[in-house]
Amino acid sequence: MITAVNEFLDDLRGGRMTEAPIVKVEQGELQGCVVTSPSGKAFYSFQGIPYAKPPLGSLRFKAPQPPESWEGVRDATSEGNISAQIDPQTKQYVGDENCLFLNIYTNNLDGSFLPVMLYVHGGGFRFGSGSSSLYGGDYLVEKDVVVVTINYRCGALGFLSLNTAEVPGNAGLKDVVQAIRWVKENIHNFGGNPGNLTVFGESCGGVATSVLTASPLTKNLISKAIIQSGTGLNSWAFQRNPVENARSLAKNLGCDAEDVNDILEFLATTPVKDIVEANERMQPPDSFFEKGSILFALVVEKEFPDVEAVITEAFIDVLTSGRTAEIPIMIGSTALEFTFERTNEDLQSFIPDNLRIEKNTPESVAIADRIKSLYFKGNHTGVESLNEYFELLSDKLVNIDTHRYVQYLVKVSTKPLYYYKFDYVGELNLTKKLLSSLGLKHAGHMDELGYLFKNDLQSDVEPTQQDLRMRERMLSLWTNFAKTGNPTPDENKYITVEWLPVNKDHLYYLNLGEELSLGTNPDKEKMEFWDDLYNKHYRIWEHPKTNNDVDRNDAGDVAAVVYTETVVEPVDDPQSQVEAVVIETTVVEAVDTKESEVVVVESEPEIVGVVVNEQPNVEPAKVEENNDGAAVETAYDPPKFVENAYDPPKVVETAYEPAKNGDIEHVNGDRKVRTSNEIKMVQNANGVPKDVIRANDPPEDDLPKNIGVNKFVNFFESLGGKK
Repeated sequence: MITAVNEFLDDLRGGRMTEAPIVKVEQGELQGCVVTSPSGKAFYSFQGIPYAKPPLGSLRFKAPQPPESWEGVRDATSEGNISAQIDPQTKQYVGDENCLFLNIYTNNLDGSFLPVMLYVHGGGFRFGSGSSSLYGGDYLVEKDVVVVTINYRCGALGFLSLNTAEVPGNAGLKDVVQAIRWVKENIHNFGGNPGNLTVFGESCGGVATSVLTASPLTKNLISKAIIQSGTGLNSWAFQRNPVENARSLAKNLGCDAEDVNDILEFLATTPVKDIVEANERMQPPDSFFEKGSILFALVVEKEFPDVEAVITEAFIDVLTSGRTAEIPIMIGSTALEFTFERTNEDLQSFIPDNLRIEKNTPESVAIADRIKSLYFKGNHTGVESLNEYFELLSDKLVNIDTHRYVQYLVKVSTKPLYYYKFDYVGELNLTKKLLSSLGLKHAGHMDELGYLFKNDLQSDVEPTQQDLRMRERMLSLWTNFAKTGNPTPDENKYITVEWLPVNKDHLYYLNLGEELSLGTNPDKEKMEFWDDLYNKHYRIWEHPKTNNDVDRNDAGDVAAVVYTETVVEPVDDPQSQVEAVVIETTVVEAVDTKESEVVVVESEPEIVGVVVNEQPNVEPAKVEENNDGAAVETAYDPPKFVENAYDPPKVVETAYEPAKNGDIEHVNGDRKVRTSNEIKMVQNANGVPKDVIRANDPPEDDLPKNIGVNKFVNFFESLGGKK
């Protein structure tokens, strides 16, 4: 300790580290401070840096705007406001609408070479912050990286969507994008390398990180990603009916408006505290474990001209087609992600909704029986089965989809993918007291964070020597990955095994327990069960590519459902390389109660791509005779590719008119509505699917090299098909 203090004093005397460092950024000058880590090492801290214009007044619910400049030197020695929210511990309203600030921690202001790690906090998209009280960068900075933590808008303030160009949704995630852009532009002034940026996040921060790797807004900005305990495949990652959620919020606050413009006008002038408290009333935290959803989460955005969108199609479509960023990725989860009391004893409730299996059918009951035998040794409702129930709950909400993400990504990515399971129990586990009280000896949700960040919750905790070893292991693995794309350092006494990346033949993973060990196929029997279930029941085309619009009449009843239907239509020409065209049609379905029928109006079908035979059917050479009677072979010349050769079908010409009050009643919930993305599989004679080339695909140069022929094959495999 004395040595560290002397080194710090020597730095100050030598002018290498000043107590009031000033750094110039694009908007002006910032004055930070020098702080000392728990181990006695000094580093620079810059806090409360505005990375965007305050989202106030007319900017509420809108995408963030670039930050404004300031005169003179801005104080950056204290943190900025956190997003307005209900604190999960005190249950009190805290924070402010003006919350778009970030913090930077670095040990070197000279040069531009240190890797940068930007952390996206969790909190169910509803609470949390990048505050040093939970996410102090002290330990990470000691490993020669620059650490950035950020605040972003939470709850309805960040994730309300009206499906309009003005409020398309994902404002909170666009805050993260804006923070990344600011860091790329300015981090060299803090000793960071803008060309080596790792984004990492936990829980909904993991969801956000995974989606950002699939977004055109950040694909070329992120060098690596670490996804912890959450992905864009989770049931709670995306809203399904955001306009309905917005209407419900307005109604909870006393506004019965149905028109989205009226809703926006009302919510834009409602006190922010009222909005946050209404959000809390509508979805208490406990409901997450029962419903497996979040009221205001991400949305698949509608596309509008000149409006930036984070993601405009289903995340799984981007993932399985190989269009995520080609970067190294680390991903994993903890042993027991969630430990919440039973909300439903019927095991059918654990069958994922996206499998579309009707409850209380013989098939559903049989699946529930299999879940019982797989997870429980005896009575699944007894106290003795609590640990087993938590394992099932954790699999439903996190682990199954983490496993699926790994399985999908390894098929299409050429970059290394590192998989882990965290199951170390020590004094720095954030859930240790809770799980110990339940008699459980496993790591819970957020527990790995206690070994990566300094936080106030552990200020009075005395770590054991084993805890300190685990901290060194975690810090080395995480920062070495940020530096090189490989988590295993060349030489480190704490890292005793080489962490191998997943490949198509071996599902390698690193078990972070009392000791490090490399294994394959974590929870093999359980994950194979879920794999089989998804292979049998999950169909991508049964799920909407975008969130559904629901139009209502003046009485508030559902007037129409608007969705996109996608069809792959075969072309009847066995000699052509073009075997089918991909057609999208916007469909409006409404119920006309006067005529007792469903009115269906379709837009003009739009050809968005073609299906190309991977190996064109080529006729054998023809044998003919020349004038002398000798046999001569004539090579077959395949036909040239012809664009727009397909003649689309005729459509209903009756124009759709909004219903008047009383003309349209609520759409009958028992009526089966056609699913969007109703894709018919097109295959070669040998059963191999052909490549789908979409008209709006980015140029090949911007895609992974294997995306061309493999895109449709990978899509097919994701449904359970075989090459």
